[in-house]
Amino acid sequence: AMGNTFSGLGGSGSEHGDDVGEQDSLTVGLSIDEIEQLTAPAHESHLARLERLSRREKVVEVFKSVTFGTVMGQYSFLLFLALVLLIIGTIGWMQTTGTQDYDTSLDQSIWLSYCMFIDIGTQTAVSADESWQIKLTVAILSFFGFCFNLTFLSVVVDNVRTLLDRLYTRYSQLIVRDHVVILGWTSKTLFLVNELISMFDDNGGKGDIIIMGNSISRYEMLRTVELAFRRRNPPKPRGVRIRVWEGDSAEEDDLTRLSINTARFVVCLSQAEDPRMADAQVLETLLSLQSLDLEDQVTGTIIAEVRTGDGRRVLNELNQHTERDVLAVQSAQAVDKVIGFTSLEPTVGEALIELISFEGNNFFFENLDPSWVGMKFGEIRMRYPLCVLCGVHSSPKDASGKTVGAQVFIAPPADRVLQLHDRLLLIGIDRQSAIVINDSNNGRTGRVHVARHAKTAFSKLLLALHVFKLRRRNKRTASANAAVRASGKGVPGDGALERSLAARHNQSQTVVVIGWRSAREMADLVRVLSKMLLPGSEIHFLSAVDEGVRSAALREEMGFLAALTDLAGGIVGGSNVTIEHHTGSPLSSEAVNRMPLKQAAVAIVIGDPNAVFNAEDLTTYTEGAARLRDARVFHINTLLRKAAPDLRIVPIFEDILTHRLITPDSPLVNHSEGAGYGLTAVIHRNSLETGLIAMQADDPTLVFVFSQIISLESGSKEHKIFSIPFDKAWLEAGQYTEGESWPELSFYDVADAMFNEHGHVLVGYLDASAVDCVLNPENKARPRTWLPTDELLLMAGMVTQKAPAGAAVGGSASSRRLEADKFERRPRTSSRCLRCSTSPPRIHALSRTW
Repeated sequence: AMGNTFSGLGGSGSEHGDDVGEQDSLTVGLSIDEIEQLTAPAHESHLARLERLSRREKVVEVFKSVTFGTVMGQYSFLLFLALVLLIIGTIGWMQTTGTQDYDTSLDQSIWLSYCMFIDIGTQTAVSADESWQIKLTVAILSFFGFCFNLTFLSVVVDNVRTLLDRLYTRYSQLIVRDHVVILGWTSKTLFLVNELISMFDDNGGKGDIIIMGNSISRYEMLRTVELAFRRRNPPKPRGVRIRVWEGDSAEEDDLTRLSINTARFVVCLSQAEDPRMADAQVLETLLSLQSLDLEDQVTGTIIAEVRTGDGRRVLNELNQHTERDVLAVQSAQAVDKVIGFTSLEPTVGEALIELISFEGNNFFFENLDPSWVGMKFGEIRMRYPLCVLCGVHSSPKDASGKTVGAQVFIAPPADRVLQLHDRLLLIGIDRQSAIVINDSNNGRTGRVHVARHAKTAFSKLLLALHVFKLRRRNKRTASANAAVRASGKGVPGDGALERSLAARHNQSQTVVVIGWRSAREMADLVRVLSKMLLPGSEIHFLSAVDEGVRSAALREEMGFLAALTDLAGGIVGGSNVTIEHHTGSPLSSEAVNRMPLKQAAVAIVIGDPNAVFNAEDLTTYTEGAARLRDARVFHINTLLRKAAPDLRIVPIFEDILTHRLITPDSPLVNHSEGAGYGLTAVIHRNSLETGLIAMQADDPTLVFVFSQIISLESGSKEHKIFSIPFDKAWLEAGQYTEGESWPELSFYDVADAMFNEHGHVLVGYLDASAVDCVLNPENKARPRTWLPTDELLLMAGMVTQKAPAGAAVGGSASSRRLEADKFERRPRTSSRCLRCSTSPPRIHALSRTW
């Protein structure tokens, strides 16, 4: 019965059996007998086989394949051709009369034919008096010999070149150590290289930067690098070399060729545009790194760029099962917050942009001077004339020397005692700034000298060079600001500054977003804006992508928030922020003019290359796509500036060439045709994201601190870094009463008042006369005339890690909250009236909590 069943699968059974056989059999339409017949060996006699293979056409085909299709066949053919030419030359010479040196005998004819064939110079031995027959024979033999030798040597050279290329491909390797490896050629690669160069320059170090990619050839990568950095200002240090390598970051063999086991740190980037696809590519690279042999394992730090929260959770799970931990940097999410600050808190946003990059002022840790152990924080707060002291990194050690209960205190209380293993958190141009200290506690009267741990001739030379570089940079910045003011561009007129301050702190705000990227990226931006905007605010999107597609994508990405409301014109859950979608081409002035530009406080412009992404756009990176997006952003920015001269615009660029062309003060983006106009806050997104990656490579603790500073706590509108008008802050500090004239105060004077009264650290200010954010001023003890519209940039006190239960974290009971009332210019009666005001607090007011 079983045999009958199987035999029926081929179609010999009932109709029902045929259907079953067609559905279940792996060889549909064939029975067992037919299969055995097909697989039975063919019986062919030896003579029949020989007769079939000896046919003329088959013999000719095999002969050509062996002769011209193999290396040995080619050499055999050339040898046969050489013998034919020798025989022809011998016969030809025997037909002549001969010369005095060579007669026409067989042995001398063979020798003469060989000499003429192998050495073209042999013909010069024939006298000019010989007959034309001998001369013609010699010329013909030499010509054919010369052609053959060229052909033969070219074949030899080509085979040798092929062999050497094969050996190079098999055994080539970069023999370096203590270098940086960047895996992936993406739109962020050159930005990351630029940040690493600045990091090496700041730290006084040197090393190799190796880039490996496979999207373009090695020579194209090298050419792109040379074009990007040949006019870099300042120029690349001589001790830093940039090298490129063509290979696949998912292949173990390609990874080992980079001496990856001796690398200082390895950075994994992704070429995909889609965030989830990008995380998948990074995970593939990380798995390849983990699968290397023991002697090839990475001993340095592995840094991976992740784009989504799911990707970060996957890497955290991977770290639990591997010996080498991976530091994940979700830089895109942090940059979204910076974009939010730049749009709604311009002073804070400009400061954050500078702090991220190594090209200006940035965060760094400095070891505590041993002579300061036991002193209080308030006693050393102003001992760094070239830096701003922001906090303390406490890392106590146990008996075995292991760090236990590490904490970072931002703006700690003045009575906090410094411990042996503490590190100081500073803001400065570079680490060399910290070797200059002041002996006095107030930073004004003491002697400025080089730190004890840096008292060498080389350190003094570094100090002199650093001061010279700092003054030259400040002079260049001042001259650029003066030129901008002289040209009438970049400085708001007709009270535009006051209008912009009042607009961005009304009870309801309107934000216009022009352009569309992936749903994941837009959902992250909506989350950030919804946490920063006040209730009743609106976010308007304009894109050529269908409104239904956008609303459905946001609903899917935003999870439970979208489940509460309809995002196609609904309210983001819990934040009372309304989202409205508009359909139209962002490149059309008619579509742009339909947006609520007059009510908008800011317009964010995002690259929107196409209405629909194809598969190649999502999985690969091309320079043309990034430049196309930047061109569209520039186009939209121009339309917006003409349609709304007073509007603040935040264009977001991506390409490295655009970064060099369009600067924040560039007249290409800051132009108008009216008397008063708003400013354009240029953001180079890839530069900021790679700045965070470089910060992670420099010191992972810095990224943790930065993430805590820009964190947006759920349900709280209070920020840990904020700005406040100078007149409001000075009234709150109780230093000014109505009717008094504004005194000339130094940066140290204002910093003292802010720290003593509220416990906040002053890190910079906004110069309203030049609309320039000054971070870490050069001469902090020099008095200046403060304007009421100047803004103070403050950092509130906090601890970045929760203290153990029952531990005394510190903090003064008299520390009070510094409030700002949305820049409302109310009558100044006394500081007590302002502090007791019941008006709603400013969105970034923060109480000092411990």
